[in-house]
Amino acid sequence: MACRDTIGMNTDIQAAAPEETDAATPASAPETGMMFFGVDSATRADALLQNNLTQFEWATRNKMQPNYWGRYIGGENAVTAEEIDFLHRQGCKVAVLYNGYDKNALSLEANGAIDGKKAVIAASELGIPAGTAIFLEISAQLTVTDAYLKGFAKALIEDGYTPGFCANTDANFDFDHQFSRGCQNDPDIFGQCLIWAVSPSLDEYYQTTDAHLIHPDVWEPFCPSGMTRDQIAVWQYGRQCHPLHDHAGNPTSFDVSLVKDPSILIGKLY
Repeated sequence: MACRDTIGMNTDIQAAAPEETDAATPASAPETGMMFFGVDSATRADALLQNNLTQFEWATRNKMQPNYWGRYIGGENAVTAEEIDFLHRQGCKVAVLYNGYDKNALSLEANGAIDGKKAVIAASELGIPAGTAIFLEISAQLTVTDAYLKGFAKALIEDGYTPGFCANTDANFDFDHQFSRGCQNDPDIFGQCLIWAVSPSLDEYYQTTDAHLIHPDVWEPFCPSGMTRDQIAVWQYGRQCHPLHDHAGNPTSFDVSLVKDPSILIGKLY
């Protein structure tokens, strides 16, 4: 199911007042209520599209004003200082994702530490301050270990950044097992990590061209066993939305996501 007009419209993320609950009431799937909407894209937010709108304007026209925009630092399709300035002028925060690692070297803690340092350097060069969350993006097809995740997280924590992982949290993929094992073995480190869940990706929001203000009415991201669903920071529920071509004829689209508890991310988005 989906509902309309319940996503937070403010461009500054603000926490909603906590709801009073009866401890005796049986647990049920939580409704989303007032949500905070954002997008992420490989394409620059200020890129001009074939319809003479920027990618940001296209997302705004087809969904709504995003509270945050996810962009890469390091690796391919990296954000620039100019693009960050553009997003801030729109009243939009930047959610930082890192993808500048060797996909075949995700097993050793030392490799994770090296990539963590690279992420910190990339963030510093863009003027992204300490305290900001940096999400390591890990595709479901990659093999990763809890040791590598620990090395990445420790490196960020040592330099004052907040570690996060953007990954498929379905238990049928490796990340769930490795992160949960990390929570068991190193709770002090993994307890500081934020999770950007990219699953489940709902069919009705895949390459959608007509969803507009509709979003899921139940907060149901898949969740590693080492944490609870309410601790998930971001849920990417739709992929490759409103596909189009940019001014040069390259295909482009954006993913859509929600934040249920803004207090998890306050001060951690740039």
